[in-house]
Amino acid sequence: MAGTTLHTGPAWLRLEQATLRLGGHLFFRGIDWEAHEGEQWAVLGANGAGKTALAALATGALHPAGGTVWLRPDIDPLRDIGQISFETERQICEDDARHDISEFLDTAVDQGTTAGGLLHAVSEDAAAIAEAVAALNLGHLQGRGLRFLSSGERRRTLLARLLLQAPPVAVLDAPFEGVDARSRALLQAMLARLLASRTRVLLLTRRAEDIPPGITHVLVLDEGRVVARGPRAELTGLLSQTASMGHAISLPPIPADIASAQALPDGPLIELVDVHAHYGENTVLDGVSLRMARGEHLCLAGPNGCGKSTLLALVCGDNPRAYGQQVRVCGRLRGSGEPVWELKRRFGIVSNALHLDYPKRTRVQDVVLSGFHDTLGLYESCSPAEFASASGWLQALGLGAQAGQRFDALSFGTQRLVLIARAMVKAPPILILDEPCSGLDGPNRSRVLALIEQIGESGRTTLLYVSHEAEETPRCIRRRVEFRARPEGGYALVES
Repeated sequence: MAGTTLHTGPAWLRLEQATLRLGGHLFFRGIDWEAHEGEQWAVLGANGAGKTALAALATGALHPAGGTVWLRPDIDPLRDIGQISFETERQICEDDARHDISEFLDTAVDQGTTAGGLLHAVSEDAAAIAEAVAALNLGHLQGRGLRFLSSGERRRTLLARLLLQAPPVAVLDAPFEGVDARSRALLQAMLARLLASRTRVLLLTRRAEDIPPGITHVLVLDEGRVVARGPRAELTGLLSQTASMGHAISLPPIPADIASAQALPDGPLIELVDVHAHYGENTVLDGVSLRMARGEHLCLAGPNGCGKSTLLALVCGDNPRAYGQQVRVCGRLRGSGEPVWELKRRFGIVSNALHLDYPKRTRVQDVVLSGFHDTLGLYESCSPAEFASASGWLQALGLGAQAGQRFDALSFGTQRLVLIARAMVKAPPILILDEPCSGLDGPNRSRVLALIEQIGESGRTTLLYVSHEAEETPRCIRRRVEFRARPEGGYALVES
C-alpha cells in the first residue's frame, strides 16, 4: 500500500481493523488508519467509495461492527466536531421547515434560522463575527433565512460558523459543491486559514483538483477499501487514477401511454415578461424577461444568489409570486386557473432544493416512481408501464441493484443519479437541471453529461440547464443567458 509511516506528532485518531456495517452489509473490512497531530487529511474517492461513512466512523457518528476506533480522550464527538456538509444543510432546513409559522405572519414568510442568527449562536465576539462576515461576503445575507439562500451562500455561512467555532476537529464534506467562481475563491482563502490553525481537518472530496495546498496527507478510498494513504507529495501520481469508469448510458424506451400523455400546445414553452420577485425588503428578480421555444435548449448562468433558483421556482409552480405576473408555461398564464399538478406534469426537475427536501427513508425505486406524481415520497399506486419506465432508468444509470435500498443509504452522488432518473421517468417536455452534476465524481459526471446530451438530441425534451462549471455544459445547449450585476445594484438577465 502506497505511503510512508513518517508522522509529525502523536496520533489523535486511530482505526485498527475497523469494520462497518451499512444497510445490513459489511462495507469497511479491517481498515487501519492513523491521523497524527500536525497532519491535515483529505479523503479522496468516487461516489460510493465510503468517504462520508469513514468520516462518520472516525468521529463517532457511526459505531464499528468490529475492530476499534480511538479518538483522543479530550475530543468529545458531540461537542468538538464541526461540520460542513450536505447533511448539515439538510438538517438545518428540516428543523426550520418543521417549526415554520409563516401562516401566522403578516409577511407570510418565516425566515427561520437566519445567517446572522447562526453565527451569533456560536460566538458573542462581535469583532470576530464582523471579520468572518466581511471575509466571506455575507453582510447582505445576515437577515435572510438559510432556507432561502443559494447553495453557495449557505456554504459560505457554514464556513463562517466553523471559523468562529474553531473546533478541535472539522469535517468538510465536498465544501465547493454548488459554489460559483467568486465564492470558491473566498472559500479557498478561508479554508487556507482553517488549515493553518490548530483545527484538525478531514476534507472529503471526489476530485483531486479540489484538494487545497494546506492538505498534507491523503487517504484514497475505492468501494470501501483503502487504496493508498500517506503524505500528499508521495501520492501525486496516484490521485488521478482512483475511480473506475462506469458503463455507457443509453436512453431507455418510453412506454407509449407515457409518451402520449405529454402532448404540447403550439407556441413557446416558457415566457416571462417584466417579472419581479421580492423576499421582504430583498429584491431577487427585477424586471426579468425570458422566452424559450420548444427544442431551444438553454443554459441559465450567474453567481450564487442572483435569482436563478427563484426564476426556476416561478416557472415550475413552486413559487406563488408568479401569480399576477406575465409568466406563461406551455401557453398557459400562471394563475389563470390551471391546476398546479397539471403544470408540474410538464416538468422534470433536479435541484439542490429538491435533494435537500426529499424524505430520507424512501426506497430508491419509490423515489424514481414518485416522479410520475411530482411528490416527495410515493403515495399513489403505479401502473405496470410506470414500473417498467422506472426500472429502465435505474438500469440505464447503473443503479438497478440499488432499487430496493433506502435513498439515504446511498452516497450523495448516487442520490443525485436517482433524482435524475426521477426527473426523466415520465418523459417530461421540459427538464430543469439545476447543478445536476453537483456531487458527482469524474466518471459519473461524464456519464450524466453524455445522458443529458442524448436527452437533448432526442427531440422529446427541452433542457433548461443551470451550472457554474463551463465544462459541464452539454454540447446540445447552444443558447446561454446570464444574470449580470448592474451598477445600480441587483442583476439583469442578458444573452451571452
